[in-house]
Amino acid sequence: MAYPSQSNVSLPTSVTQSTQSLLNRRVSTEDSLYHICLTIRRRLELLPQIRPYINLAHASSELLSERQALLLSQKQQLSQQHRSVGSSISGTSGGHSAKHIYDRRISGASSNSYADDTEASSLSVEETVLTFSMGILPISMDCDPVTQLSHLFQQGSPLCIIFNAVKPQFKLPVVSSDDLKICKKSIYDFILACKNYFTFSDEELFTISDVFSNATDDFIKVLDVVTTLLDAAPQVFPPVQVEDVKWSNTEHGKIVREFVETERKYVCDLEVLNQYRNQLLQCGIISSDELYMLFPNLNDIIDFQRRFLISLEINGQVEPYKQRIGALFMHSKHFFKLYEPWSIGQNAAIDFISSSFDKMQGSDFVIANKLELQSFLLKPVQRLCKYPLLLKELIQQSAGSTNYKELEMAWEISKSTTRSINENQRRTENHEVVKKLYGRVVNWKGYRIAKFGELRYYDKVFISTGNPNEAEHEFEVYLFEKIIILFSELTQKKPNSISLKKKSSTNSASTLHLSGMNSATSTSGANPTEAKLDLRGRIMIVNLNKINPMDNRGLNITWESPKEQGNFVLKFKNEETRDNWHSCLQTLLRQIRNESLKSNNSNSDRSSFSSSTYYPHNSITSLSGIQSRRVSDVLPKHHGYQSFENEYRSISENYRASIPETTLLIRISFQNDFYTVLVEIGSGVENLLQMVRRKLTHAGNITKVKYQDEDGDYVMLESEEDWNVVKDMLKESNERILNVWAFA
Repeated sequence: MAYPSQSNVSLPTSVTQSTQSLLNRRVSTEDSLYHICLTIRRRLELLPQIRPYINLAHASSELLSERQALLLSQKQQLSQQHRSVGSSISGTSGGHSAKHIYDRRISGASSNSYADDTEASSLSVEETVLTFSMGILPISMDCDPVTQLSHLFQQGSPLCIIFNAVKPQFKLPVVSSDDLKICKKSIYDFILACKNYFTFSDEELFTISDVFSNATDDFIKVLDVVTTLLDAAPQVFPPVQVEDVKWSNTEHGKIVREFVETERKYVCDLEVLNQYRNQLLQCGIISSDELYMLFPNLNDIIDFQRRFLISLEINGQVEPYKQRIGALFMHSKHFFKLYEPWSIGQNAAIDFISSSFDKMQGSDFVIANKLELQSFLLKPVQRLCKYPLLLKELIQQSAGSTNYKELEMAWEISKSTTRSINENQRRTENHEVVKKLYGRVVNWKGYRIAKFGELRYYDKVFISTGNPNEAEHEFEVYLFEKIIILFSELTQKKPNSISLKKKSSTNSASTLHLSGMNSATSTSGANPTEAKLDLRGRIMIVNLNKINPMDNRGLNITWESPKEQGNFVLKFKNEETRDNWHSCLQTLLRQIRNESLKSNNSNSDRSSFSSSTYYPHNSITSLSGIQSRRVSDVLPKHHGYQSFENEYRSISENYRASIPETTLLIRISFQNDFYTVLVEIGSGVENLLQMVRRKLTHAGNITKVKYQDEDGDYVMLESEEDWNVVKDMLKESNERILNVWAFA
């Protein structure tokens, strides 16, 4: 049976198993904690002296199940009140059980209110899991057998009765009491007797704390010892066979059976991983940080999934209309967050195995193959992605049933979990892509990639103006939070070019062109090659106007500035990728517009952004051979800024040369007038701002000072970090003059 390596009930560790036999090993009821406890309970029931204790354990575990259901009901009610969603819930008579109360409340719940629920309740998730099963039990089930056995052993005296039945010549005193100290004394007597009269080592035995623990790992230690004693006296505790549920041949029954059996296999695989992890830990082969990187939250995940499986198995025992599989997912929602570190670090774990597996081997290790270990590490994410498919099938077979709404809610939760996992992996991969992008681009032309925001998507995309007479050209396109950037791979071939349609505000036709090239091959953007890249163009997200999906996997994007507008078409490899980009661009644009509305100077801030699409080059060439033009000739300018730039260009080289090496010349534009101050390079931002205010004392209180960064954007200068960025920018461009704009 697949449990931790310290357990007697464990998987074989023979390395003679092939990769396929271990990965495809079938599991059955004998591998199920639920059925193991059913078997042990039936064997114990054969001893008349212990039956009253079993009945008492049933009553106490039933009460605990009721309490758990009530806590979950309260949590749901408080969450609904907090969000003001759904109808008010009327009270119930005192004669109803907690499960009945829950049933009535959940029937009025909104799927969105629960699927989007945050930790609104004052009850934590941990406080609501009091038994060894997740969520609430079906209406016809009083308690789960795992919790029942746990409460049986906590009484203490049943353990002594078991020992006396196996070793009657060394009888222990049996003292029945509800006094906790007396119960613990009986447990201690049992542990000591097992150590003295059996061959148990300290590592194989459990502790008193293990008996009262709510962790499945600790409970399994107790089960191992009890199972060993029962097997030592087959004449007293003969083996019994607990058959698996007789699954229905209906489509619904087949789906539930697949649900349960694949969950058993998954838990078994997790326990193989845990056994391998413990072997690595015991041998000290790799560091604790490396262990966590490989198996983050593994113990917590196994504990949760065992409880989840117990609940699934319980639901499999009852008729379809009594099953609460949907509710199980609803109450497991927050536990799925345990997988976040796993999804974030999975790529790093796979890379680590590829480079370091040689030192992670042992003659008796349960996993002895690199590919095998990588396959096991992928299983958690694969299982989470399987849940929406299974739930969707259940929904299709449950139309009109009383539990239909719960299944729909569970489906939404499982899809949300999968999206979150995929998003974590995407962000992790994108972080590595950005790191590589630093070195792949031959010339960043002064751009600072750190200012682009987070990378959202990247791909190789064909771009055109949408004109059927113009050719498409392939670029590597990177979508950041603030900007879209285009690159072409550097080759020895002479680059072609494409022209992107641009219209002025007076509707006169003009052309804005983008140098480009036709790639020889079309590969997936998911894993770009290490070829060097040439920066070909950009467009600020703030300047996007409309983003419309098109037929044939296209996405038509229109942009506009105060004086110009234009459009271009991105053509993706499939509609799913197109839709992902579309959704992301809409979200980014909506966020920028919301921020703009919150700004007191949203109109002026809007016009202050550099507002054309592609302009990183000193010259732009058209396909038709039109004479090259400077970028400043085709880009719109804010008139106030343009006049300042004209004034700026009039500075003589002699005057520039006269500026001391330790000083910067600050040129201030204020209401169409210009002022200058000299500032020591080593001074702070407050000193700079004070000098600007003193220079403009006659103008009143100066509230804002902005500068133009290397991207052409106008940025507020208000912190030491801003000032350091400015100095770095000037240093890189070997410039001694800073142009700023002051606002009263």
